[in-house]
Amino acid sequence: MNAQELMNTPGYYYAIAYTLSSIVIIYTHEHKIAKWKIVVSNVVQFVLLMWFMQWTHGVSKTLFIPAIAVIVAILLIHIYCCCRFSWRETGFYCVKAFINGEFASSFCWQISYYLCEKNERYVPVWQALEMLIVYAVIFVVLFFIERSLQKDLEELHITRRELLVVIVIATAVFAVSNLSYLDQNGLFSGRLVMDIFIIRTLVDLSGMAVLYAYHIQVKEVQLRFEKNTLHNIMDMQYQNYQLSKESMDMVNQKYHDLKHQITLLKAEADSGKSVQYLEKMEHEIKVYETQNKTGNQVLDAVLTNKALLCQKEGIELKFMIDGALLAFMEDMDISALFGNMLDNAIESVCRQKNQEKRLIGLYVTREKQFLRIRTENYCEEKLEFRNGLPVTTKADKHLHGYGMKSIRTIVEKYGGSAVASQKNNWFELKILIPVIERGN
Repeated sequence: MNAQELMNTPGYYYAIAYTLSSIVIIYTHEHKIAKWKIVVSNVVQFVLLMWFMQWTHGVSKTLFIPAIAVIVAILLIHIYCCCRFSWRETGFYCVKAFINGEFASSFCWQISYYLCEKNERYVPVWQALEMLIVYAVIFVVLFFIERSLQKDLEELHITRRELLVVIVIATAVFAVSNLSYLDQNGLFSGRLVMDIFIIRTLVDLSGMAVLYAYHIQVKEVQLRFEKNTLHNIMDMQYQNYQLSKESMDMVNQKYHDLKHQITLLKAEADSGKSVQYLEKMEHEIKVYETQNKTGNQVLDAVLTNKALLCQKEGIELKFMIDGALLAFMEDMDISALFGNMLDNAIESVCRQKNQEKRLIGLYVTREKQFLRIRTENYCEEKLEFRNGLPVTTKADKHLHGYGMKSIRTIVEKYGGSAVASQKNNWFELKILIPVIERGN
């Protein structure tokens, strides 16, 4: 091969690199199609890229940018079809996949050029082996980097601004890295083949570093936002508990006084009708005294508050609770856990127009060495589940769904697990928390 042929990286180098780059993204994130469909999609993308790269090899400068746009579109559609991403998230990862592929193909071909220059006996078999080793190292490293970025964060939400930033970065990187190919007499262009390769490889590597650094920054910002949001939710539920407790204490005092007054009036009442009326009032007071007495004051306050809300919305709330089992949990955790569980259930059943279907059940029991917490409510809406918990049905998922995240965070704090399911229009949330020797 002459110098001019070596300067132009073969299309199959790009096709393989782009395919491997998109595979790294796909297999480090949650899929929305079956695995065999992903394999088929990968094969289709590779064949399409191979054909397109060969067809456009040596294309004129005027068609160069449109050809790149087609390649990016292929990557974008492939990633969107395989991963559970929004279009903004797909665009974000597509940009990373494109630049990663650019770097891998550039670096691999630069090594091939160098080895070919140094050894006249450099045969295609060695070239294929070199490609295998270089691509294996690059994309294995990228795979572990991508997987490490998924830790501590269930889902990365990308805003329009963040997507625009990565597009601008990638555009600048691609423009500078390919400047020498478009105009070898430019101010920042290389004139020798190896100089052109070095410029392109280093610029692509720098672009990768910038994109991953920005990815880490976006992740840290979102983690802080989620942490603050979950803390605010727990704090709000705890404040609601404190207000409910103060109200309950006041009402209990009044009812205590009223009970003694009724006893006095019964003793002084002359007619049987008056006694009957007073006895009815006394019975209602005793019913109040026995309701929402679970054995845990924090849970009593939460239940009283939510029971009043259920009464207002025409919701039937049933519960069977041994509050003493919650003694090992912190007050704020109890208020946040049960507050969010009941809030989610109330919000769900409020969508039911038929009042007979507005039903909620809450159960706290012990099974062997586990605390079992279970809520159930009628729900006709078909829910989508991810990692055992329902995904919010609200349009702006970035600002919602924190009730379930708060529940999971609290449960995991005590070494437990939470799993939700839906069957025959009944939604059920089950929580298991080990309670073995917590006093030691």
